[in-house]
Amino acid sequence: MRRRVRSLNRTGVIVKTVSLAAFFALASGANIFAGGFQLAVEAPHAGSTRVKDAALIVRTFGCGQPADANVTVTAEGIIDNHRQSLPVDLKADAKGVYSVQRQWPQEGKWMLVLTGTYNGMASTVFVELDQKGGVYPDTQLNAFEASGTYARGLRRKPTTDDVEAALKSDIGAVAVAAPSRASMPSALIAASGAGAFLLLFGIAALGRRRRAAN
Repeated sequence: MRRRVRSLNRTGVIVKTVSLAAFFALASGANIFAGGFQLAVEAPHAGSTRVKDAALIVRTFGCGQPADANVTVTAEGIIDNHRQSLPVDLKADAKGVYSVQRQWPQEGKWMLVLTGTYNGMASTVFVELDQKGGVYPDTQLNAFEASGTYARGLRRKPTTDDVEAALKSDIGAVAVAAPSRASMPSALIAASGAGAFLLLFGIAALGRRRRAAN
């Protein structure tokens, strides 16, 4: 009788330990998936910026202090079949909020590429421009979304192929097809897999203990 009681007690300890381990593994995976860093953009509205003649508003979002992110912008274009790439200055409007003024010509086909890096994370936004290189008045990409209006986001730095393909074709098609959350699913899968393994291990151990007790 005492052996059976001790066996059941040990079984209870195993189940509790495994359950806690599985819970923390799954919780860690959920936190990894929920966190991150991203840029958001929008066309300026009346009173939305203190910078005169702003063409685009850029905001940083994420865990920690995303306002400390390093944000860069380039204007990528093609003029008379010649590739052009121009650095674009950002104007600080508020903490984590920036304004972009037009610094590229009307001729040719242009788009903006915004890249932010913070705490080992990266975010990229492609902004489609009109036939005269202007920002569409309803341009918008909300935080932690891959698809917006005249804008698409990636959860990584852009490659040369990303930029070239986006400039020469449809920005939305390129951005949606790209692995915008390349590092996050693998971490989530690993954590979930560990939790599932521990849970199955605990169930198997419980079955063995019950058979031994009987």
